[in-house]
Amino acid sequence: MGWIQLYQSFNPNNPPTPNRRHFGAMIILDNGIIAPGGKGFGMHPHDNMEIVSVVISGAMVHSDTAGNEGVNVENAVQLISAGTGIHHSEYNHSDEIAIDNLQIWFLPNKKGIQPEYKTMVSSPIFRDGKLQLLVSPDGNLESLKIHQQAWVWRGTFQENESITYLKKQKDNGIYVFIIEGDAVIKNQRLMRRDGYGIVDSDDVEITFNTITDILIIDVTLIF
Repeated sequence: MGWIQLYQSFNPNNPPTPNRRHFGAMIILDNGIIAPGGKGFGMHPHDNMEIVSVVISGAMVHSDTAGNEGVNVENAVQLISAGTGIHHSEYNHSDEIAIDNLQIWFLPNKKGIQPEYKTMVSSPIFRDGKLQLLVSPDGNLESLKIHQQAWVWRGTFQENESITYLKKQKDNGIYVFIIEGDAVIKNQRLMRRDGYGIVDSDDVEITFNTITDILIIDVTLIF
């Protein structure tokens, strides 16, 4: 479209490769770089979808037909539960700085709900050396409540640190996405914007070669 660079890990309608249509109930993981100067998406519809946005840098203006509006700044997390249907728009708030944004779509476990809109800010101090819960089915630990068996975590770890993540339930898979940095999972090196999915293990060990900012998405594979 001229004003966005879009990188997709998953897309059920136009998969990057034939076997990458989804990861369980997670059907889209996009990294969009939106140009400055008021560029963005005009009003458009969604229904029966859980849409999580993580603003890596920049500031995004949100407006929707339910009356929600505001500016999501760097480190903001936004969750739209589209339910019975909602129209919304998203634009770059800056005339000078591009937006670096992650958008993750989940199929809901309940259709036809009243649309909901929620936001939080993932301050770096709350994820330095540990995982901060951004999204969960029960809204635990001040996370945003999602209508699916899905947990989204973000953490920043130092060089030579290692962590082991244990998935929340046996029917889930674990998807690790490197926002920035350099890490190793099962002898596989992962770098900036790489992802790694685990479906055959209850846990995953991650070792960090440099300072690394990661997302861990723990999501049902049965939907």
